[in-house]
Amino acid sequence: MLDMTTDQFLLGFRRFVARCGTPIQIISDNALQFKAASNVVQQEWEKVLNDSDIQNYVSNKGISWKFIVELATWMGGFYERLVGLAKRSLRKTIGKVCLSVEQLRTLLTEVEAVVNSRPLAYIGEDIDSNIVLTPSCFLTLNKHTGIPERIDNDDDPEYKPQFSSTDNLLELWKKGQKHLNRFWKVWRDDYLLSIRERTTVKLKEKIVRSKQYPQIGDIVLIKDDLPRGMWKIGKIINLSKSSDEQCRSAKVLLPSKKTLNRTLNFLYPLECHDDNVERTDNVDNVEQNSKCETQTSSTRPQRRAAEQAKQKIHEWTS
Repeated sequence: MLDMTTDQFLLGFRRFVARCGTPIQIISDNALQFKAASNVVQQEWEKVLNDSDIQNYVSNKGISWKFIVELATWMGGFYERLVGLAKRSLRKTIGKVCLSVEQLRTLLTEVEAVVNSRPLAYIGEDIDSNIVLTPSCFLTLNKHTGIPERIDNDDDPEYKPQFSSTDNLLELWKKGQKHLNRFWKVWRDDYLLSIRERTTVKLKEKIVRSKQYPQIGDIVLIKDDLPRGMWKIGKIINLSKSSDEQCRSAKVLLPSKKTLNRTLNFLYPLECHDDNVERTDNVDNVEQNSKCETQTSSTRPQRRAAEQAKQKIHEWTS
């Protein structure tokens, strides 16, 4: 939106409904949260939300509008997390480049498509089906995330579009693709890192370990250098142990029947993976998984040097 007027908000919301369909419920921040930033913004936001035109439009569409509790920003964490990732990736992508309103609007629309192409869950037990649910499946039937990519090695940081000739228009399009590709790389790394953070726990020994150890049969994301909007998934078919009897790598089966050996730090759980899925692996696989599980305890056994020092202190003081 260009400003905080009711007309701009309503037009933007109508565009959203036209692209993604009519929502059943809208969850948004409470207007009082803007007090710390600016009273002007708060007043304008309250006018927008309480405007009769907007309320009539929402009620006619059968939409329920729900606000989170005042001054409780953490209650919006489930959507603020993704918003923060997108903003940080976009900031790293654009930097100090000055874009026009239409260029920024186009880039944000393409960013929306990239974010909504992330895998949520795998459908079916057969990996050959290759059916992965993404947010785009619920919003649109089109899986494309923008026009095809054009390879460009131009690293010029300046972004000054000229519309006087065909060559300049082509150059403008190429630089727009470069910004979108750069956003994809930053977004992909930050998103995979956020998934890793959800499944790890920090112990008292200041060691970060996984709460859920990978098991045979798990469907995982495989980090790889792929084109924009493409994700590689596979099924763990074997866990390999190193010389210290710890599992640090796995063999993954791809939908193409090709197998890959990857370390566990290149494998990520799906965003909506099921922790309670019943395993159908054989007994040997279960035994192998149990041997590979990391044993964690609240206390660490004392080292031999510490025990000897404690014994000498006891002898000297007795």
